[in-house]
Amino acid sequence: MKKVIFILIFMTRLIYASDTTVQYDIDFSVAGTIAKATIQRVEENGNYVITLQAHTIGIAAKLTNNRRESYISQGSVVGSELITDVLVVIRATNGKEKFTVYKFDHKNKVVQKDTSEIKQVVTKRMDVINMCMIETVKEEFSYDSVKNDYYAENDIVSLFFNSRYYLGSMNAGEVKKLRAVGIKTNEGELVISTPVREVAGNKEQGELPKYELFNVAINKDYFTNGNGKLNVRLDPDGFPAKVTMNDVALFGDIVGIRLYDEVAFK
Repeated sequence: MKKVIFILIFMTRLIYASDTTVQYDIDFSVAGTIAKATIQRVEENGNYVITLQAHTIGIAAKLTNNRRESYISQGSVVGSELITDVLVVIRATNGKEKFTVYKFDHKNKVVQKDTSEIKQVVTKRMDVINMCMIETVKEEFSYDSVKNDYYAENDIVSLFFNSRYYLGSMNAGEVKKLRAVGIKTNEGELVISTPVREVAGNKEQGELPKYELFNVAINKDYFTNGNGKLNVRLDPDGFPAKVTMNDVALFGDIVGIRLYDEVAFK
């Protein structure tokens, strides 16, 4: 499910309406559609809320105990840039919910991380008189509050809404390292690059590209070669048309596809 959310996050860039909802399917190359995703951005009175939700379906839901994940980024809009104040991450399965809240103190360059978890614990005992098993379910609650390991100006959601500032100044084939709260590897570091062939071809003709392309490098064990890359393609209207994560161990490619007939404008 972490890989599904990664695909979903890269589908959030450049949504301009004050209240817009977009639908996506998440597909495994060997298993078909395994998740549904929704992205909503609401902007009002200089503030914004972006909500990303994903849930597994079919056999994937059974294998993951109905895994659901949500990312909620809240903050202010300065010019056209998003300044994040809070990132809420919710992960849930049957019998377990985990809430992580990141609170940003930009003045002191500190991020506070609060984590709470509710878990159902099942115990069984044998009733020797009635010769049956008796099952007892109780809830356990835990809470922790610590300073996050690192500070970044963006969370994982706001970074990619703001990424047009970085991409606009990048040349074909250039690589940039960006940081965001909510990423577990390399202290929130991502490596973004622009493909040489597609971008350079448009610039040589002196035309704006008909679509935007960029790649994101990810170093994780779940890739067959130890390294992975997201390929992101944006439509002319700024919405992601397709995001592909290649060479995921055991599964092949994961693809996020825009559902054009299910886009709702409010």
